[in-house]
Amino acid sequence: MKNTPAKAPADAADHAEATPQLRATSTVHAPDAVQRPAARTRASAPEIGAASPAPASGTRRKKAPVQVRAQLLQAASEIATDHGVPAVTLDAVAERAGVTKGALQYHFANKQGLLDALFGQTLERFEHQMEARLAADHDNAQGARARAYLHSSIDEMSPAASTNVLRVLVAAMMTDPEIRERYAAPMRKWTRPDPLPLDQAARLMICRLAADGLWISDLLGYQDMSPEMREEVVRQIEQMTLNAA
Repeated sequence: MKNTPAKAPADAADHAEATPQLRATSTVHAPDAVQRPAARTRASAPEIGAASPAPASGTRRKKAPVQVRAQLLQAASEIATDHGVPAVTLDAVAERAGVTKGALQYHFANKQGLLDALFGQTLERFEHQMEARLAADHDNAQGARARAYLHSSIDEMSPAASTNVLRVLVAAMMTDPEIRERYAAPMRKWTRPDPLPLDQAARLMICRLAADGLWISDLLGYQDMSPEMREEVVRQIEQMTLNAA
């Protein structure tokens, strides 16, 4: 039986030819292979104060309580504006806000608590609107409060004033004695007479009552004024505040 050593040189030659390629491969990839564990080590031990890694795709981050509360009040204001105060129920608000009823009751135990918070937020925004107008009217102190009330109460272009929500709540006060008794007191801050002589205070009070008449007529929809007529009415009320002295 014959031995077949003839392939050995070929194998050796193949091995010899492959060796430089292996060396080249080792030369190119070895540093990368050395660096990778170090990179993993750094990633596994983040520095103190470094930002937390982003949540994996599909993970839902839990909303902060402040965000949920704001979302609930926004939903309540939308329902009140669209359908009236009686439509503001816990179930309706939770559904509109996209939260569970239990999450809503974490912030507001009942409907009254929700309405109190909604009215408080609305009145606070109205007050901020009033204060901003008073600050801008510092050169004309005479009648400034009446002018601020006039423009804040009829302003439909400033969402921060929550004018529409305030109107709906005031409309509810007209028909519901309990709501009227509960919310009338905080509104008197901006409707009380100016500390002026009687005739001057009366003229400024007439301006406030005229402003109320404007927005109530808008709310009830019985007054059909052209934009030009409305603008002139507002201009004349404002002029009355300037001539109240």
